[in-house]
Amino acid sequence: MPPAPFPDPDPDAPEPTGSGSGSGSRPVPAGGNDSVRQPPDAQRPPEAPEPSWSDDEEDSAAYLAELMAAAAAGEELTAEDIAGAGFGQDGTAHQMHPGPVLATLVHAATTDEKILATLSDDDLIGVIAAVRRIGSFVAWAEMTAVREFATRPEPGTAFGTTDGRPGTAPGPVPGARPGGRGVDVRDLAAGLAGLPGGPRVREFAAEELAPDLHLTWQSAAGQIAYACTVAARLPVTFAALRAGQIHPVHLRIIEDETRYLSDEHAAEADAKLAEAARSKTFGELRYHAHRLVLKLDPESALRRKNEARKDAHVRPFREASGNGGMVARELPPDEVLASWQHVDQRARDLRAAGVPGTLQELRVLAYLDLLQERDSRTAPASPEEDTCPAETGDTAQTAQTAQTAETGDNGDTDGPGETGGPGGSGGSGGTGGSGRGPRNGPGGAGGTGSGRPAGDTGPSLAAQVTLTIPWETWQGGGAPGDAAGFGLLDPESARDLLAAAARHPDTRWCYTALHPDGTAAAHACARGPYPAGPPDPRTLKFNTVIRGPCDHAQAHPGYRPGRKLRHLVTARNATCTAPGCGQPAARCDLDHTTPWHLGGLTCPCNTAPLCRHHHRVKQAQGWWLEMPEPGVLRWRTPAGRTHTTTPTVYPV
Repeated sequence: MPPAPFPDPDPDAPEPTGSGSGSGSRPVPAGGNDSVRQPPDAQRPPEAPEPSWSDDEEDSAAYLAELMAAAAAGEELTAEDIAGAGFGQDGTAHQMHPGPVLATLVHAATTDEKILATLSDDDLIGVIAAVRRIGSFVAWAEMTAVREFATRPEPGTAFGTTDGRPGTAPGPVPGARPGGRGVDVRDLAAGLAGLPGGPRVREFAAEELAPDLHLTWQSAAGQIAYACTVAARLPVTFAALRAGQIHPVHLRIIEDETRYLSDEHAAEADAKLAEAARSKTFGELRYHAHRLVLKLDPESALRRKNEARKDAHVRPFREASGNGGMVARELPPDEVLASWQHVDQRARDLRAAGVPGTLQELRVLAYLDLLQERDSRTAPASPEEDTCPAETGDTAQTAQTAQTAETGDNGDTDGPGETGGPGGSGGSGGTGGSGRGPRNGPGGAGGTGSGRPAGDTGPSLAAQVTLTIPWETWQGGGAPGDAAGFGLLDPESARDLLAAAARHPDTRWCYTALHPDGTAAAHACARGPYPAGPPDPRTLKFNTVIRGPCDHAQAHPGYRPGRKLRHLVTARNATCTAPGCGQPAARCDLDHTTPWHLGGLTCPCNTAPLCRHHHRVKQAQGWWLEMPEPGVLRWRTPAGRTHTTTPTVYPV
């Protein structure tokens, strides 16, 4: 007989025990239905004990109660105990909702290899299914706790009480998007106010959660938005997750497919999809949900497409292989098809002109040609041997030891958070050019009519390049590269990137020397362009990156740090100094830990990069930030938890 369906979950109901029907272990002959029938006992592993409980429901419940009492008394459950619990199909444990009883049985079955080895295949599959049900409950419990924390009012607010106990939430925020659709994690309060019940979240709840969950604040905010959304708009599906009837992926699919439905239609879809998800694979549920949504509201597909188009973007990224990639998302379909046709035709033109390569390779070349406004049909032939500057003379040795190459504007400004630090506006995470237009395009400076840089066949890249030099490098060794905003580079890619930067007249060079532990020790900047490649660091004057006691010798007299101080501070802390934040330092404010108007110095011992978001967090009620030593930041949250960030450790 097929397994009995799960009953609808009742949050207030006692832990169900199901209805026993024997051991729940019903072996199937090895040869299938057409094989010679064998006694059931012949199909069990030799060590498997016979179940010791009856088919009677009361006896099954009593048996489980005895097991739990034994476990509570510190006794170890045996293989016989687990076999008798009914993990097999239609058995008691097989039908049990997740809870302490099921967790105890699973723990006993899976933590003792001897017990696990004695279970029949039927029982073992039941244990695996039970683990999954417990996982669904765990996901529900985490989301429920996250939602509770995020929606608790701040103490002393108009909708809370002074002792921090939850109060009555206010009504919806004017202008909030209804139904929780398109929630922007940057404005959770407005995005979630349109949900049923109008939940309101603390302004910096995500920032408090992020360090303990080892997430960025954006990821934590996303989890808050998701937990609030599914609890408010999909209560039936959310309850099914608690009961272990569906997997967290089922919930994610249903939330995604119903996101653009009205609350009324979402309620109808919630009930139907929660039931369907119990018996469908992820792919089947996605298809079923999509059909149901289109049936309930055919216009929702257009709303989804229009909303997603607002997130259209193009960005570069690092492939897992170490190569680079570019992606363009949420573009108009007709534009994409027309652009692809243009790339394909350009590739065929290259092949007709005699450029070697497969059509796939020529499409890549055509794509890069179009983006850089060049024409490979008129470019000089590439040399047989690699004549990259990284392989010739002293400059080659310097390029090989490059640790980071950062691109961006190299303007010399003095305001906090402006350009000029290591990496310019790209900082330790930027990948933008100088912002002055394509100098290597047709007719551009440093280029030929073909769009190629004069005297070379590679691309040119305007950059503020900071080379970090590991201790081993000073001793004659080498280290992998790291391009900010891109990731780790193998030596060949590092040389290529440095060569591209050297070709551009706007490129400027800086060096950061490292301690043996990978933290910044000293920093120097070279003046003027160096078209032949990075200058010899031995010709530059290095300034010490202050650690430990500070004598304020590098302090700047004014409020805004000068270029030298900015470089030293951002070399020491290459990213925002909030826990888990990876925003490049060059895109951050250089913040006075002790405020300037309260006597705080503009000095390495009192300034550190904070992104604009965490600058606001620091100033919020209940937050406290201090710098016990240069580069070490200690954060205290309103909940009383402390988190410490330390100077950047560069890969060496």
